[in-house]
Amino acid sequence: MKKKFLVLGSLILAFCSAMATPADSIRIKGIPYPCSWINTPQNFNVAGDSLTITAANGSDFYNYPGGNYNIATAPILTFKPDENFVLTAKIRVDFKKTYDGGAIYVMADSTQYIKFLFENSHYGKFAVCSGVTNTYTDDSNNATTIKNEVYFRLAKSGNMFGLFYSPEGKTWEAIRLVNFVPKAPIRIGFSSQSPLGENCTSVFSEITYTPGTFKDAKTGGM
Repeated sequence: MKKKFLVLGSLILAFCSAMATPADSIRIKGIPYPCSWINTPQNFNVAGDSLTITAANGSDFYNYPGGNYNIATAPILTFKPDENFVLTAKIRVDFKKTYDGGAIYVMADSTQYIKFLFENSHYGKFAVCSGVTNTYTDDSNNATTIKNEVYFRLAKSGNMFGLFYSPEGKTWEAIRLVNFVPKAPIRIGFSSQSPLGENCTSVFSEITYTPGTFKDAKTGGM
């Protein structure tokens, strides 16, 4: 992926300054806490338990493993979660260009985050991807699908985070389990990105959020 070069220190400053004020709080059915933006989207809409985000050209969140470039421009609608939780949502993406995608984030800051992404990959397939960033991003394509929609589940138990996906919302597969120790309080977020395209719209629906630890490491179930 060709990314915009940014200085790491400027990334952190931009991240902090982009946090929305309390007056910008947004409510989504299924999420018991107010949400606010990191970076402003081109457009968005909330209708019940459905959230639509349109990201503009050049939007992405990625810290290249080789250390040559970093980008932190994707709009992310975030909320502060409970200590442990399970979050599930259906993601449908209006794929147009390579690397268009919709994602769920665990965000400490712009140098430490988990990105769970449904992306139009450079292999020409719709890919379920994941990346864990601790200064640099490890970047992994984990599964593919022919449909432009998929179900994601993000679950937390202590410092263990589980990432799961399902084609139809019934049968679940684990993408990865990761021990992630944030250096700052985390926020959970929904995002859309379009690094190379004109824009990209991602729709998150059937959003459910339940406080508590997950017990099943294969499905993320409680």
